[in-house]
Amino acid sequence: MGGFDVIGNPPPQGKPIPVAKRFERGLNGLAGRSSAPLAAGMLDSKGEQFYSAIPMSATDARFEIGSVTKAMTGTLFGIMVERGDVDPHAPVDTILGASLPWRSRPPTLAELASHQGGLPNTPTALWWREAMTALGWSIKDPWRGVDAAAYATLLAKAARTAKVGKKVSYSSMGVGLLGDALAKVAGTDFETLMNERLFGPLGMTRTGFNRPVHGADRVIVGINSKGRAVPYLHDQMPAAGMMASTTADLLRFLRAAWGEGPDPVVNGFRRALKPIARLGDVEIGYCWFLASDQQGLRAFHPGGTWASQCEVVVVPQRRTALAVLSATRRDIDSFVSEVLAEADDRV
Repeated sequence: MGGFDVIGNPPPQGKPIPVAKRFERGLNGLAGRSSAPLAAGMLDSKGEQFYSAIPMSATDARFEIGSVTKAMTGTLFGIMVERGDVDPHAPVDTILGASLPWRSRPPTLAELASHQGGLPNTPTALWWREAMTALGWSIKDPWRGVDAAAYATLLAKAARTAKVGKKVSYSSMGVGLLGDALAKVAGTDFETLMNERLFGPLGMTRTGFNRPVHGADRVIVGINSKGRAVPYLHDQMPAAGMMASTTADLLRFLRAAWGEGPDPVVNGFRRALKPIARLGDVEIGYCWFLASDQQGLRAFHPGGTWASQCEVVVVPQRRTALAVLSATRRDIDSFVSEVLAEADDRV
């Protein structure tokens, strides 16, 4: 199974690391009977950095991260707001220079970032296709045949019934539209913008939309509940879920929440973690979900594609961060809760 220590190599003989061993045992339990790759990385309040993977060759592997992409988009939005590049209260149509047929009014960028734009999570016409693949009943790409023009039609249809600002309702379409608006402001494509403003400054060289099937940067293919390989996620909402990354890159990203990184990124990250809406028991910043307890603010975001999963959590006040990547559906939430509880006990 996995091997482990603070730098991701097998531990020296005769020098067990209790926290590391508990972390590894937890990961082995999370793996279960599936042979699909799994990787996790953690930074704790004592400054120790842990990595583990099953198999160990997956320690530095790239996985699809699904909606954890939204946390990156929200952070990018915070960076651009703090720099004065964009007004968070500007209507999205004003930014894009084109009008969608909204039922009442266009949402602001901040409303899109906090899931108050009134758009559905995914186009209604594709809901059943997506469900079939996500549940393991199909291995077809749900977005097959949907090009940019077809998606524009689906987006316009969704806008006609959108109840903007009425309630918080999780929306990949909304965050996708936010990404389009940010790229428009910057005068470039979304991936280039991410590289220039976030990934490059933080040294996240293994994160992006590219999906090579061979070589060191290949992305691990997700395995569904039936044990079958499924397509990579390729939709028309890249800002909402199309990134792939590694545990090391995700931890580089999360460190910025407590001040490790260039000022524009750190300031933008802090802006993104300010609550502006509420969904049930959690608050929402710029795409980030936020909860507070005796250990301080916890910012988190889960993600999933047709089979792969990811979750990131950061507790800035404790300088604690955790990233988990899986090539199949597993109970990541329970693993994250157990690891963070143990981390709290060490404080």
